[in-house]
Amino acid sequence: LGTSGALLALLFGAMLFPTTPDAVHAEETGSTATLAIDPSIAISIPGEVSFAVTPTATGEFASGSATLSVSTNNSSGYALYLSAPDGNALKSLNPDTSATVAALSQPATSDSDGFANNTWGYNLGTSAPDASATYQAVPLDQSQPQQTTEAPTNDTYTLTFGAKVDNTMPSGTYTSTVTISVVANPVILTWDELVLMQDMNPSACAGAPVGATKRLKDDRDGKFYWVAKLADNQCWMTQNLDLDLSTEETLTPEDSDVSRSWTPSNDTLTDGTQTTSDSTAEWSWNLGDYVLTTPNAGTSCNLSGISNFGDCTSVGFRSVAGMTPMADGNATDVISGNTYNAHYHVGNHYTWNAATAGTGGADVVREDATDSICPKGWQLPTSNNSNSGSFQALTNAYNISSNAAGNTALVSAPLYFVRSGYVLSGSLRDAGDSGDYWSSTAFLVNLNAFELVFHSGFVDSSNNTYRYCGQSVRCLAR
Repeated sequence: LGTSGALLALLFGAMLFPTTPDAVHAEETGSTATLAIDPSIAISIPGEVSFAVTPTATGEFASGSATLSVSTNNSSGYALYLSAPDGNALKSLNPDTSATVAALSQPATSDSDGFANNTWGYNLGTSAPDASATYQAVPLDQSQPQQTTEAPTNDTYTLTFGAKVDNTMPSGTYTSTVTISVVANPVILTWDELVLMQDMNPSACAGAPVGATKRLKDDRDGKFYWVAKLADNQCWMTQNLDLDLSTEETLTPEDSDVSRSWTPSNDTLTDGTQTTSDSTAEWSWNLGDYVLTTPNAGTSCNLSGISNFGDCTSVGFRSVAGMTPMADGNATDVISGNTYNAHYHVGNHYTWNAATAGTGGADVVREDATDSICPKGWQLPTSNNSNSGSFQALTNAYNISSNAAGNTALVSAPLYFVRSGYVLSGSLRDAGDSGDYWSSTAFLVNLNAFELVFHSGFVDSSNNTYRYCGQSVRCLAR
């Protein structure tokens, strides 16, 4: 090139990010058949776009184009991103030249004064741009897609880069790398299409009528849970969480309500106790496969330890080993023949920091939990407020007051809260009488957190207790 010429070159890096596969499921009691069809994405674009400009004193515009082809079989389409993670200025290949062609500061057309001298940008369209087409700066990150689709498709775009240069710019070759990313959109299932707990999404819950129920599988361990759209217009688990934690099993954002991968510091205890007064402790207890056959009896069982939970059969707890869950999610009998109503399954007990996947914070500060051990798409309810997604909003929706009638409403359909008691100082307390459920809300006093508690004619949807207590967990959809 001569002293007044510049060659601008754009190099491309393409990335594909398929997401969870579409799936076709068929299920009946005793057997499950699953056919998974993986999403595929294809992308095609030349490795480089180069164009030359001969600048003038007032500035000269030039552009170069490439054909970008994208196809996918993903049922919910894709999102296309452009980014320049290493910076969106065109830099000279001449190490002695520090001048750069800056990215546009605002969208501009090539025939307007808005396209300032010594700036560049891109245009993405279905045809070659004319003089009135708008150019903009290549984003530095992938925070916003440049193009989205909502169905399987084969698309062809014209990707054009343009620059306006005046003769103050030293001659030479100026270049930048643009990354093109195509991400398969997640499949948004309706309520009727939900199979896994991890399939839950806001639109599925919003589209379900109040009173709708389903039994969904937790993809982490294969256990099933009843869920329902309740009168507060939220979707709740109507069964206690029964997830065993393990130091060898990491919870990830792909399967759990965690913002970063979290590995428990302790395995769930099944045959022993752990005495602790540490409010940051991450302990959990599995009392065995029991249901409470007397949901509204209100008789306490207190044990020194948890390994002998069978001693609580005198207050109505019964082992369901070898039994199968009832197919009718609204059955009134807890035990019928060789079937049991899984709504009344005891589930596991967790300290607050175990229930919140370690995000409860240190015991010297008040930090509401940001994560939980709930499945992906679910979270712990809040407390100490009447906002949507709180224990208070739920009890208000059913006119539950702090009395015996409130107790009965909590343990009955469609809520099915269980009087599973709690673990304190290595012992099981008030099983059969007290129900204790963690929220995600920390209490102002540094050793406590809020809970829903009910027992002996008393209901409090914003009580607080020691974070090192082992308590039950119910999750609601995000």
